[in-house]
Amino acid sequence: MRDFLDKVKEVFEREWSGEEKVLIMLCCVLLGVIYGFLISPIKKGISVGNNNGNNYNEYADDYWLDDEE
Repeated sequence: MRDFLDKVKEVFEREWSGEEKVLIMLCCVLLGVIYGFLISPIKKGISVGNNNGNNYNEYADDYWLDDEE
């Protein structure tokens, strides 16, 4: 365990080039996105609307057109 901690300290204490910094940041962001998808509560897709059962059926309202004539 001590060897592992020493190796981790070496990684953080070394000098990083600009490309390495960008690559590390990109990897962290992508791993965060993947982790977020895996733990997200949405498992059956996204539904737009409130789904409260209140529907408008335009075919049921055809009878009022006859009353105006």
